[in-house]
Amino acid sequence: EIGHIKKVHGGAMANPTVPAAIISQKISDQKEHLIIAQKALSSLVDHKVIIMEGDESNLILASILPPDFSATIFTNSLKVATRLFEFPNIETFMLGGKISHRSPITSGLEVMDALADIHADICLLEATSLHVDIGLTDGDRERAQIKKKIINHSSNVIAMCLSRRTGSIKPFKVEGLEKITSLITELNEDDAQLSSFINKGIRIV
Repeated sequence: EIGHIKKVHGGAMANPTVPAAIISQKISDQKEHLIIAQKALSSLVDHKVIIMEGDESNLILASILPPDFSATIFTNSLKVATRLFEFPNIETFMLGGKISHRSPITSGLEVMDALADIHADICLLEATSLHVDIGLTDGDRERAQIKKKIINHSSNVIAMCLSRRTGSIKPFKVEGLEKITSLITELNEDDAQLSSFINKGIRIV
């Protein structure tokens, strides 16, 4: 019905006109991202200033917010901003800048300059790697700098990270674990894989 596949004789095949970004989505992770988004929702209250960085779990979170949810939200994700447009009580600010060719998010000096004038009550970071000793890292230098800026302009920092990405290290350092307030994965709070983060004082949601 939504056009991702087309019927052919004897079965179905991927529709060649579907954008590559849709074809390359990690469908196997959608269940995990939904669990993370649902946990993040429980950490939000009305009338706060929120920064939503990235568009994996945050895009799902934007889809499950209560219809009357009220907040001021800044985001560098085109998809998240478009979804938030549907909520009458959310004031949405798009962090303008260069649009990445790899994903529909903005980056660059314009985003950094905009963040300099913002202080958020809470930020929701899409963590692509989180190590108990090294902290938060990223594979893209500009994105790492933006994450760092967001962290330093937020009172509470929530890292949303798939469990398979914990323990990994990427080339560009963002911040150490001491800057992370809470960690959300798809795992239960008492899972042994998270014990080392708990020992570092990280709140597990």
